Order: sequence, then C-alpha cells, then structure tokens
Amino acid sequence: MQRDVSIIPKSVHVERMEQNIDIWDFELTEEEMGQISAKDLGHSGIVDHSDPAFVKFIWQYHAE
Repeated sequence: MQRDVSIIPKSVHVERMEQNIDIWDFELTEEEMGQISAKDLGHSGIVDHSDPAFVKFIWQYHAE
C-alpha cells in the first residue's frame, strides 16, 4: 500500500482474511521498502507473457 501497488491476498480462512486486511497499524521503513523493491524482477516470475506459445495457449483456453 505504501508503494501504491495493488495487493491481492489469498485465503479461504476467515482468521487469515482478517489478518490480511489489518494492515493499517504499521509502516515499513525506507530500508524495508528498498529491500522489497530490490526483489522486483520487472516481469512476471511465473509466466512469460510475451511468449507466443503461452499467448496461444491462453487464447485457446478462453475460446473454449
């Protein structure tokens, strides 16, 4: 939230959902923010969205 980045928490457990939304009682330091920013790959670490084979796979999946 401090970096204006969308947060998408995932949980099916009420207790964890409550913990995920309770983020307003602290702030990260500049050093902590820098450590997090240093982990940014600048691209998805899961899939290569520019890979034609991946795009074709997604396109076919949604066409069904």
